[in-house]
Amino acid sequence: MNRTSNRNSGRRKARHSSDGLSREEYVERVRRRKREEELDDDIEYTRRGRGSTSSRQSLSRRPNKNKRKNNVKNNDTEELDKKTIIKRKIIKILLKILIVVLIVLFILFIISLVRWNSMAKQMIKNTPSIIVDSSGNKIGEIGSERNRENISFEEMPDNLKNAYVAIEDERFYKHGGVDIKRTGAAVINYVISFGNASFGGSTITQQLVKNLTGNTDATVTRKVDEWTKAMALEVALSKEEILEAYLNIIYVGPNIYGVEMGAQYYFNKSASELDLAECAYLAGINHAPNAYNPFRDTDNSEKIESRTKTVLGKMLELEYISQEDYDKAVKEVENRLDFNRGDIEVEKEPEIYSYHTDALISEVIKDIADRKHISEDFATNYLYMADLRIYSTQNNEIQEIMEEEFNKSRYILESKNDPDATSQAAMVVIDHTTGYVVRLCWRTW
Repeated sequence: MNRTSNRNSGRRKARHSSDGLSREEYVERVRRRKREEELDDDIEYTRRGRGSTSSRQSLSRRPNKNKRKNNVKNNDTEELDKKTIIKRKIIKILLKILIVVLIVLFILFIISLVRWNSMAKQMIKNTPSIIVDSSGNKIGEIGSERNRENISFEEMPDNLKNAYVAIEDERFYKHGGVDIKRTGAAVINYVISFGNASFGGSTITQQLVKNLTGNTDATVTRKVDEWTKAMALEVALSKEEILEAYLNIIYVGPNIYGVEMGAQYYFNKSASELDLAECAYLAGINHAPNAYNPFRDTDNSEKIESRTKTVLGKMLELEYISQEDYDKAVKEVENRLDFNRGDIEVEKEPEIYSYHTDALISEVIKDIADRKHISEDFATNYLYMADLRIYSTQNNEIQEIMEEEFNKSRYILESKNDPDATSQAAMVVIDHTTGYVVRLCWRTW
């Protein structure tokens, strides 16, 4: 037994002294380390304001508390991360939707401008559209009631073109459809007046757009639409084409359109024969033709003289004419321009169509407005100017038979209550094989 005890004691000594220390030294080292750890804990708690060495009992529980706190923080962080990820996904989806919407809107905008340019190119022909019957015979001309006659850009005198540019749009050859300087001033004036002032600042291209569309609404939307159409038109047409179309389409007098017809109305000659003073007069009346009409009952010679001199002065300022040309023209104006009214039927009656053709025109206008997404005023102008050929289902042979039948006295019935009133009658003929209305007629006696 002593032998076994000595053997175990030897083993413990060997184990404790495995690092070269005796058992007493090893025990002392363990005690010292323990005191150092306790001292460190006291210092840490004292630094954090949690008391002194009396808090050692709570120290033993700190690792578990910290672990629970860390777990809570980790859970909160994970929740925040999930919410952030969801928000980011939602934002990305919304951005993608927004981008798609903007792309679609941009494509639609481009398509509308392309459609507008195509229509404008047709309309600057400034030629009435015609209607033909089922046999190809002309039965109507839409817009023939307007007094107009086109003149080419080459035939127009330079003084006439320069006069309009000088007084209407002096930077016409420099801008791209919208004069930024004039437009900016007009917008500022509009804002300062709280919308009570007109935009003004319209370029020749913008005025052409307004004459083509027939839209004269005094709204911001209309003005923005006019700007975009004007810029698109500048891309599709040259400056010469725009100016030529403008001078052939503008209103210059009572049912008088274009400078050629204006020259014939005021001076009884072609626009190509106008002198400088006459060109200045024609350009000067553009903003109010009826107010400067020399054939009115009231004498407005002073207004005419003042306005014409203003145009001549602007032409001199922009160096379109010399001082000598200016002086000569002013002298002519002061001696009164030689107005000579041409033989033009001002109050020209519109063409009378059959009931079938009237209905056809109304349907065509509505159809154009719907298909091209434009107003009916714009669609009407399109018919008046685009040189279209409209094919009708009308049959004139049947019309003659209907007229002959309607003239028979057996259809004329007198009213029992009013001896001056008679019966009315209507007839519609439809081709049952096609469903086409070949003729319709209405009559009152």
